[in-house]
Amino acid sequence: MNDFNTLFPNFFDRCAEMNRVLMPIAFVLLALGVVSSTITGHRSPSAYLRTIGRTLAIAAALAYLPSWSNEAAAVVDTTVKETLRADPAGVYAQYQKTLTINRGTDNSTSGSKSWWQLLDGQSFFEAIISGAMYVLGFLASVIVFYAYLVQKFILYVGFALAPIFIGMLAVRTLHSIGVGFLLGYVGVICWPLGWGAASLLTSGLIQFMSDQSFLASGGFTGATGYGLQNLMGLAALALWLISSTIAAPIILQKAIATGAQVGQALVSTATTAAIAGATAGVGAAASFGAAGNLGGFLAGTTAGGTAALIGAAEASTSGSSYSPLGHMIGSLGASRTPRRPRKPKKNDPSGDDAVRELLLRSRN
Repeated sequence: MNDFNTLFPNFFDRCAEMNRVLMPIAFVLLALGVVSSTITGHRSPSAYLRTIGRTLAIAAALAYLPSWSNEAAAVVDTTVKETLRADPAGVYAQYQKTLTINRGTDNSTSGSKSWWQLLDGQSFFEAIISGAMYVLGFLASVIVFYAYLVQKFILYVGFALAPIFIGMLAVRTLHSIGVGFLLGYVGVICWPLGWGAASLLTSGLIQFMSDQSFLASGGFTGATGYGLQNLMGLAALALWLISSTIAAPIILQKAIATGAQVGQALVSTATTAAIAGATAGVGAAASFGAAGNLGGFLAGTTAGGTAALIGAAEASTSGSSYSPLGHMIGSLGASRTPRRPRKPKKNDPSGDDAVRELLLRSRN
């Protein structure tokens, strides 16, 4: 995939032009900071040296901010991908590798088996799980791609407005605003570290899914336990991967700015995403499955899974368990299978059945 500079080749030049236009504001703020530090009270020579040193440091940050931020972002990205081995898009390859390791010595003879011998129940089930992993990895790769685009956009816009906010570091009364800007800027640079923190649980879920301990017991019970283990792990991994891939960078940025606990925020986000996904999925499945036939059941299953993923994604960014898109999918299903009004009874002296019929007709 193309990067931000390829898709938007002139965006950085426009931001650099805006930075140059706003640079006189930074010089005014630096001058105000030096003057205010000089005229307030009796200052020692060391205090004047600290003022001069701080002014030079702020000027250097203004001059080298884009190069420093690009180098820092590259170091963080390389550390997460190569050292921590954290890549939300690589869940398929990670599952295959972990599955091969957990198979142990049985994998050494798999190469000599024919394709017909490999089509047993376990291999077929693991192939389905691998397909689901591939789809999850593709969704995660799309999210990560757009996250990098958003990251570059925020960094470039921050560079364009940097003369105002970094210049505030020189003025004592505005110092906290400048510090908040720098902490937020550093937090955006460290976005990939959020994916590194989320990958810890991702690796644990993949290890749980590929564990062969149930199969060691043999028989129908072992195969059933292995299937339930994989289905539970797949459901948890789907919700965790989608929600954490979206929310982990934002959570890490807030943690750098405020000192919040990253793990606690990730668990809270995953829980909210699970509630939103389950609510949207069950509602959509019930609406589409109201027809009572096989087509309605299949449509309900597909719509439920789609609404669950949409609800998880919306909850990751909004922090609310209500999913407007998931609710809309359920409403579409309800509109396709209208409920037939019940015929009123012959003996209805109170008229309750007649009123109920009118209400059902108005809804349909």
